Amino acid sequence: MNFFYGINNNIFKTQLQIPIFKNREFKKSDLDLFKIYPKNNKWVLEKILNKKINDYFYVLKNDDISNNEIFFLSDHTIFEKFDQNKIIKYNNFTDTNPAYRANFEIYLNEGGFSSYQSEYPLSMIAKKGTILSSISSLSNPDADKNYVLIKNIFENPVEENFKIFFVNYKTRSIEEQFQIKTNYTNCIEINNRLIKPEIFLVTDKYLGVPMYISVKNNFLSFEHTHPPHEYILSENKFVKVSNLKKDINEIIN
Repeated sequence: MNFFYGINNNIFKTQLQIPIFKNREFKKSDLDLFKIYPKNNKWVLEKILNKKINDYFYVLKNDDISNNEIFFLSDHTIFEKFDQNKIIKYNNFTDTNPAYRANFEIYLNEGGFSSYQSEYPLSMIAKKGTILSSISSLSNPDADKNYVLIKNIFENPVEENFKIFFVNYKTRSIEEQFQIKTNYTNCIEINNRLIKPEIFLVTDKYLGVPMYISVKNNFLSFEHTHPPHEYILSENKFVKVSNLKKDINEIIN
């Protein structure tokens, strides 16, 4: 099962397009769109009305989206299954091969736009751990501005601050650190001087999806990183990544 999200701040506008059909079966479904968000240590469930533009898509515009909201498709049985204390698997509609895709578009007023998929898999929401992401692989040192969005979804309705670090692996030092929040779409500006191969984005407690945005001449580039082992071709790539994470955890701790 997949969950969907957007961002709403004073820098970027957003639009979220969620299909109501499977990629191998182009026929309409009767699923509704719901959102949940944490409040007073409980999940709040709401059905989204009047955002179905035809038999095949829900479309949410910027004002329909808040940074702490999580969207998903379900039928009426959600009201029987819903647990205020924990996100569970409500259905398998988005468990497809090839992977189900929704579209997460960001844009600037009087500027360009870019988009990519916004799925957050159920398999990630019960896990804690370390994000390890190469900043230089997708950021642009020649851009006017660089940002990283980090969406965390955790199964419990916690709103907890945790740290993100920009770690220089060569000098074994922390270049910068910030506080970000669970169950939230966080936005951080990246200083262009940090866009080097030896500098990694690292978190100390929770996982999430890092999405990098470069802005130049009012146009956008927008993409997410892959897990670090996908950049390594050797047979022992998981060992290499494990050792790298161990070294970086020693730096931040």
